[in-house]
Amino acid sequence: MKFSISLMALTLSVCSASASDFDKVLNTVVSNNMALKYADAENQAAIASLKSENTLDAPEIGFESLWGAKGIGDKRNFSISQGFDWPGVYTARREAIRKSQAAMQYLQESAMIEARQEVRLLLIDIIYAKQRIAATEKICDGLSSLQKTFRKAVDEGNETKLDYNKSVIEKIAAERELKTLRGEYAAMLASLRAMNGGKDVEDLVASVGNVYPEVDLASLRPDVENIRAKDPAIAAMKADAEVQKSLLKVEKRSLLPGFTLGYSHEWEMGDRFNGFSVAVSLPFITGNKKVKASRLQVRASEMQQEMELIRLSAAMSGDYEKALLYRELLDQYEDIMNDNSDFELLKKAFDGGQINFLTYMQELNYFLAARRDFLETLYNYNCALARLQRYN
Repeated sequence: MKFSISLMALTLSVCSASASDFDKVLNTVVSNNMALKYADAENQAAIASLKSENTLDAPEIGFESLWGAKGIGDKRNFSISQGFDWPGVYTARREAIRKSQAAMQYLQESAMIEARQEVRLLLIDIIYAKQRIAATEKICDGLSSLQKTFRKAVDEGNETKLDYNKSVIEKIAAERELKTLRGEYAAMLASLRAMNGGKDVEDLVASVGNVYPEVDLASLRPDVENIRAKDPAIAAMKADAEVQKSLLKVEKRSLLPGFTLGYSHEWEMGDRFNGFSVAVSLPFITGNKKVKASRLQVRASEMQQEMELIRLSAAMSGDYEKALLYRELLDQYEDIMNDNSDFELLKKAFDGGQINFLTYMQELNYFLAARRDFLETLYNYNCALARLQRYN
């Protein structure tokens, strides 16, 4: 009995495509990302709120009317007053707001980097899903052809129905895996559509293709000082430390007396009185704890910078080492992945009656599992590369 099961689609190399189309799709999705636009709007609102707080309190107007006993007359009073902090407080707040704007700009840049990395990794997932679907579809096609061949052979009395049933079971298992992969792929497209501001992504996914973009691993070797200089998250934390120092200055100056000035006009028993009032607040009596808390916040912000630098450096160094190991594995895989002789020899052995159907499927699945392992290693390698491209 002769049959044909094409497995050439499973012969996969580690070659890569140009990164230009991949980057175009990446840039398009990031530019449409609503989460980034929302974060920017929130930052603008936060700055506007800070500026609104650095103003004088609203002036206070009061009117009082008192009725006296019969024959004495009434008493009325009108007053207007304005309170304000020590003048240096407003200057310190303006400085804190200016530094807050710089910190929020860095935070927006950091959000952009995180969004780009999230989209880049999702596109890598989509390429991996496409490769697995293509391979599984080829397996399903081959098993469908095998099933038809067995059906004909059973009808002609050349094969048992038992072997035919086994071919049906194998085909069902392959189709179940294919449906699972297609379901996962559909979920990935939905996620990409959400990142793309709800816009259709079919054309974008088509332009990405099913081959990973070419990336030079050696150029992605992480360096601590490079991370310190390039990462906006660290810059934001440094700017936040400066903000906290300015807020500490605000709290210190807020310990100085505040003032309230007022004017009043009073009517009493037919006489009129005009005058002014002055009040002085003494915040230093209760404000020392705020200064202490602000000083501790400055220290915490400075420590946070170094912690983030250590975390990023460790994560990127780990990804680089992983990428090197995956690259070595891919080099070992390459020759055997480009060799289809295993499948051809299995086919000849089965056609020649040297092995039965069960043995054939067991051996076939062994070599297919190796190709799945290769696809997974290639995927893990490109995920590591994607994380190392944090600043690209």
